[in-house]
Amino acid sequence: MGKPLRRRLKPEARKLEIVEAAERLLQAGGARVRVEDVVREAGVAKGTFFLYFPTLDDLLETIRTRIVSEFDTVNPLPTEVEGPVDWPALVESQALAFIAFTLTRRGVGEAVFHSDFAERRPLADHAIHRLTAVIRAGQEAEAFGPVDPEPTARLLYAAIHEAADAVAAGVERMAMQAALQSLLRRTLAP
Repeated sequence: MGKPLRRRLKPEARKLEIVEAAERLLQAGGARVRVEDVVREAGVAKGTFFLYFPTLDDLLETIRTRIVSEFDTVNPLPTEVEGPVDWPALVESQALAFIAFTLTRRGVGEAVFHSDFAERRPLADHAIHRLTAVIRAGQEAEAFGPVDPEPTARLLYAAIHEAADAVAAGVERMAMQAALQSLLRRTLAP
C-alpha cells in the first residue's frame, strides 16, 4: 500500500500549515521542538520545510512576529479621534490582556521569547515602545503625571511580565491583577 497522496496547496497555505503545526508542538512542549517534529506534525517533507524556512530560527521568528501581531490586532490602541480615552483604564486593560494572552500561549511564548532562540535573535522592544507611546499620549491628555515615559514603560512592562509569570506559576490571579492595577495607577497618577 502506497503513501496517501499529498493535497496541493498554494505556497502561503502550505507555509501556514507548517507554522500552525509548529505552534501546536511549541504550545505542548516548549522550546524542545525540532524540525523533524514540525514536518511530522505538518505532514510535509523536510525539503518543504526548508523551502519556506531556511532554519528553525526563521520559523520561530515568523511565529513570534505572528504572536505580537495577533496581540496588537486583538488589543488595538484607541486614538483621541475616536473619542476621549480613559488612559489609566487603557493601561490597566492592556496589562490584563497581556496576562491573559500570555497564559493562553505559555509553551509558544517560552519558546519564542525566553529560549536560546530569543537570545540569538532578540526581539525589538515592541511592548515597551507600545507602552511608552501610551504613557506619552496619556501625558498629553493630562491623565498621567510627569514620569519619563521610556524608563517607566520598561519598569511597568517588567512588572506586567512578572505578574503573568507569577500567575502561570500558581499565584492567585485576582490578587496579582489587583496589585498590578494599583501599581500602574500609583505610578502614572497625575
